[in-house]
Amino acid sequence: MAGHRITRKPIAYRSRWLSRVFQDPKMGTAGELSVAENLTLAAKHTGSMSLHRYRHRGQTEAYQELLRPLDMGLENRLTTQVKYLSGGQRQALSLLMATLSQPQLLLLDEHTAALDPQTSRKVMDLTQTIVAENQLTTMMITHKMSDALTYGNRLVMVQDGQIKLDVRGEEKQNLRQEDLLSMFVE
Repeated sequence: MAGHRITRKPIAYRSRWLSRVFQDPKMGTAGELSVAENLTLAAKHTGSMSLHRYRHRGQTEAYQELLRPLDMGLENRLTTQVKYLSGGQRQALSLLMATLSQPQLLLLDEHTAALDPQTSRKVMDLTQTIVAENQLTTMMITHKMSDALTYGNRLVMVQDGQIKLDVRGEEKQNLRQEDLLSMFVE
């Protein structure tokens, strides 16, 4: 990452450079822990605090401020075990946790596939905001053609392990879903 070859480095070393959000909302969080404890684990990954420091008033307020822009009510559920959150709330929390460390590369593996359309749109809007505000290099894997066309500045389409399309800029902006679908016809 950033000029460093990391392919042969241990996973712990590589994890300093990368963060990811999985398709399954349960994969990015610890269900038995509270919202605050999950955030603390993510913050601890950055080396900034211990697991029990969130109980201090200042940290609680900081977490509330961090969660408030999600507009999902999570700022009022800091002590709730994550397993009791909806899929969308859990995925938004996963996204927030993945970006706390300011990774060099954020990997999004179909991170809205398990969500209903309305929640999916909300998580995509949140993703776009977080990525833009933090200027994160992001690779999003999706099967939703509309998302592939709407988000990001580059579109790479892969089929059977081969790159079928690699576009950016005006060329990407001029594409339609029908154009993409026709490329899958053999």
